[in-house]
Amino acid sequence: MKDSTGGDAERAVLTLADIPFSETYPQEPATPPLQDVWSREPAKRSWARRYWLRQQIQGRINQISHTLFRFIPCDLGSGLAGRLSLLAFWRYGERVFAKRISRNLQVLAPERCGTTASHRVALRNWWSNTGRTIAEFSVVNALWRQGRVSMEGEENLAAARAQGGPLIFVSMHLSTWEAVFAVAHQAIAPPNIGPFQPEPSRFTNRIVYASRKRRNQYIFPPGQRSAFRLQRLLAGGSAASMTIFVDEVRDSQVHLPLFGRTPPGKGNAVVAVKLANSTAATLVPVYLKRTRGARFTLAILPPLAKTVDNGKPYPIPETIMKFNEIFEPLVIENIEHWYMLGELRLPEHYDF
Repeated sequence: MKDSTGGDAERAVLTLADIPFSETYPQEPATPPLQDVWSREPAKRSWARRYWLRQQIQGRINQISHTLFRFIPCDLGSGLAGRLSLLAFWRYGERVFAKRISRNLQVLAPERCGTTASHRVALRNWWSNTGRTIAEFSVVNALWRQGRVSMEGEENLAAARAQGGPLIFVSMHLSTWEAVFAVAHQAIAPPNIGPFQPEPSRFTNRIVYASRKRRNQYIFPPGQRSAFRLQRLLAGGSAASMTIFVDEVRDSQVHLPLFGRTPPGKGNAVVAVKLANSTAATLVPVYLKRTRGARFTLAILPPLAKTVDNGKPYPIPETIMKFNEIFEPLVIENIEHWYMLGELRLPEHYDF
């Protein structure tokens, strides 16, 4: 008998002990021949130079800075990165993605960008938070242990557990969002699993993999095998919870929050609902707030009520709209801390 991955069928109960941790590492791109750096074919030359030159240089810099920030006191490293990020703000200010960030701020939070000065402050705050987030990733495994993350809404967590079944935490990329993964796994509902979207750089993926391996948290890359693993781990009695971010980039766009657009028919939001329906899980919205410096609050919101429709506790279209009702105002309220702001591509003549 064959399973969906093409191998022998799994036994009835799948546990994390059955899965090599290496399955959480995304497949790296094929290595282009070094001589392609001088190729006369533009596509080959461009990819080879990106792989062998740009990614090598930037990747090594990132690895060195990640290591340094691991050994710098958290407040000092976060504050330093917040200040250094303003250099990036100055350097990349005329790039397409930077102009997109600027416009998105004006469109989605006009009250904060009413003047040139206030708009510039909002932009600087976004860049500062992004710099802090990158530095804080280096110490994300220690944030809970050091008392840097408080929890808000413990009664909602209790209510979610009372509904029965595994918990699926649904979130947005706010503040140092990797801490949602870490705290869920270390303190709230261990073991915590989930999917993630690999970074374009293999060097960054190696950093992410090593950090998650240190806390032994299984966060799977995209693919059929990963989807199979997540479903079996949630449904098979392993007592795992899951965290999933529903503002991921897909087809060069962030589809949630909607901001007046058409609800997505696929993506992480749909995956979350389908997994909840197939595993009798409870959907629990959560998000991370930066309170002061390198200190945070993990807000646990009321679990989504199960309203059975055609045998499904969570009807997909209605549940996605509920996600939007919850997260859209939260993203706007915390727009300067929303990591995905630069990936949101609003129509040219957009009126929110």
